[in-house]
Amino acid sequence: MTNEEAAEVLLTIHEVYPSYELTERKMKILVPALLQMDLAGVMKRLNEYIITNPWPPTISDIASYPLQENEVLRKTLEFEKRAAENPPTQEQIEEFQARFKQLGLTEAEDE
Repeated sequence: MTNEEAAEVLLTIHEVYPSYELTERKMKILVPALLQMDLAGVMKRLNEYIITNPWPPTISDIASYPLQENEVLRKTLEFEKRAAENPPTQEQIEEFQARFKQLGLTEAEDE
């Protein structure tokens, strides 16, 4: 969201709820928080809020953040895809098992 869009959100709240005092100090506090949010999501939540609430919203009432990619999930899926395309050979599997055993990372064998 841009500075202008953040200001527009706050002006919309003020216009719908005239009791919502919009001061310079409030703008300095709230605009940076709004800049991190998704404008379309905020406006959707604000419209839904207006329909059901007679008092002005807090920023947390209308907060909507852009979806962020789950980097761990992306890398895991990428790894699984590469592994499926090029599965390990029996020789590689035995080599890994030997290394794990050497490091003590395997379960204790039945005695």
